[in-house]
Amino acid sequence: MSLDERTVVARIERLTLRDLRIWVGEGWVRPAQSSHGPVFDDLDVARLRLLCDLRKELGLPTDVLPTVLALIDNLHRTRRDLRRVTAAIDTQPADVRRSIIAALRSVDDEG
Repeated sequence: MSLDERTVVARIERLTLRDLRIWVGEGWVRPAQSSHGPVFDDLDVARLRLLCDLRKELGLPTDVLPTVLALIDNLHRTRRDLRRVTAAIDTQPADVRRSIIAALRSVDDEG
């Protein structure tokens, strides 16, 4: 789905065109660019909803947002990486999977 600015603002009732442009300018949302301006996809819309929650519902100050967004982005990357590792482990023979599980339990017991 590709949406222009006005369509995004119409879909997210808490979002103003001014806020949208500021947040894009800050680099907190990075829409694709077309010959007609920025184009937003589903991930951009989800991030804009998150920004609305953080700013308007939780009242986080603007200077804190880059840190919070970086932490959220890192969490998403870590989750994606863990899914990839899990998928790779799932392709291994049963004895290898058991060895990995045993090693993980051993590390848990030590920690």
